[in-house]
Amino acid sequence: MRVWDIQQGDCMDLLRALPDNCIDAIVTDPPYGLGFMGKKWDALPPGKEWGAECLRVCKPGAHIVAFGGQRTIHRLICGLEDAGWEIRDLGAWQQWQGFPKSLSVGKAIDAHHGAEREVVGEREVSRNLARNGRKGDEAISPVPVTGTTIPVTAPATEDARKWEGYGTALKPCLEPWTLARKPLDGTVAENVLKWGTGALNIDGCRYGYGDPAWPGPQEDITGEADRCHSKPRRDHPVAFGKQNATINPASSLGRWPANVYACPKASRGEREAGCGHLKGRAGFEAVERTEGSAGLDNPRAGAGRTAGEVRNHHPTVKPAALMAWLCRLVGGQPGSLILDPFAGSGTTGIAALREGFRFLGFELDPDYIEIAEARINGDAPLFNRRGDPTPAPTNVCTEGTPAT
Repeated sequence: MRVWDIQQGDCMDLLRALPDNCIDAIVTDPPYGLGFMGKKWDALPPGKEWGAECLRVCKPGAHIVAFGGQRTIHRLICGLEDAGWEIRDLGAWQQWQGFPKSLSVGKAIDAHHGAEREVVGEREVSRNLARNGRKGDEAISPVPVTGTTIPVTAPATEDARKWEGYGTALKPCLEPWTLARKPLDGTVAENVLKWGTGALNIDGCRYGYGDPAWPGPQEDITGEADRCHSKPRRDHPVAFGKQNATINPASSLGRWPANVYACPKASRGEREAGCGHLKGRAGFEAVERTEGSAGLDNPRAGAGRTAGEVRNHHPTVKPAALMAWLCRLVGGQPGSLILDPFAGSGTTGIAALREGFRFLGFELDPDYIEIAEARINGDAPLFNRRGDPTPAPTNVCTEGTPAT
């Protein structure tokens, strides 16, 4: 039996080829429906039809974790719920590396009046954050970049002075995900014993004390009185030495996992690991921009846009630590099968194999499959059986029956 496989094609076609009740969990990062980089595949989040096929192939009690955009995840959640999934939670990957895509209202008003703003100084910024000429909810006119500075302008009209400092968007620092479960076959205990699904791995996903994946207070074990309350409760045994506490004492295993995981975006080294033998692209080619253009300085062009050479040119690579935590949370027992219908450059596969699961991925773009295979082979060669000659799509997904 193959430990992992990635199949090329439309995920709906590939889902329909799978038997019923063969998947233990789905962990995926589908299109957000934001029109990212003008890509056609990011036109809409997957909907009810997709959710129904995912439901069919999953075992009773299986969980799905699916990411979505801040403005569009409600459509993904509605599609899953309409398909029959039970929505269990809304979580977030928290990171602080996003950039605000905001319109300067004062500048917009001056532009509306046809007034030219006076340059009164300059401000240091990272070149990657320097904003160039864009339309819509962004810069009104091109802003020339010199090294790591941009010009500072003063309001030219009284209306602009009133609205100077106002904008239209917040800095994004999280990406939401939804957690849903296929309806149980009986009670939780009955479902877990029959199908091997239906439970979350709480102890396996606790935050160790001091782990930055938990973005809250980082007190040691004696500070856990603050876990649920802004101030220690007077009946807490650690805080006040009483034995009749009505809340759980702290666990030596770490903090109870929450619906948030904090970590940086995938580094260039992580994205490129295992891809050294692949043909590289210049950064501007990888993000489909013109060399030397203003658009190349736009952070919206994507990661790697200024790199000399890029081998993993997938634009939305999640960090493996995040995906491993989610796989561990919902995957169940070692050897369970995790599906990613939008495999991209293979991060979910890396994460699943690291955690001792089997992995099945679907991906439409053959270039991304090549990258995903290189990354997985480079990360966990001892677990890979990609060379197994058996060709059927069910050679990874063969269960379709209750757990034994």
